[in-house]
Amino acid sequence: MENRITELEKRMAYLERFIEELNEVIVDQQRQLDRYQKEISRLQPKTSSSPIDEDRPHDEKPPHY
Repeated sequence: MENRITELEKRMAYLERFIEELNEVIVDQQRQLDRYQKEISRLQPKTSSSPIDEDRPHDEKPPHY
């Protein structure tokens, strides 16, 4: 009986450590996503309008059609 309890305690300790490691990975990924979102927000105004797009109506077909 005591051997079973010891084995369960070992497994529980392993799982707790594993969950902590997974949590660290998730936190790191969220930090990366936050950085990427900030970068996209920073770059988006630069790409939202171009002089070429302003001259041509949005429903006009390109010249090769």
